[in-house]
Amino acid sequence: MATALSKEGIIAAVSEQLQIPVHEIELHDDLLMLGLDSVRLMTLVGKWQAHGAKVSFEDLAEQPTLDVWIEKLVA
Repeated sequence: MATALSKEGIIAAVSEQLQIPVHEIELHDDLLMLGLDSVRLMTLVGKWQAHGAKVSFEDLAEQPTLDVWIEKLVA
């Protein structure tokens, strides 16, 4: 099982929020264009902060792609 702050866990959480299958989301896709709104983003930020991530809403909203988020969250 993937942990919340692993690459797989991050992708799964985003997939769940977007209600889009994991295999349909590319690492470079603009998640806002795929339907991720501010409420869903805040939900993700809160979840990841609860697991120890040092990111803010602004950090992730600035560059809303999985590849950037994974770099910020897994580092």
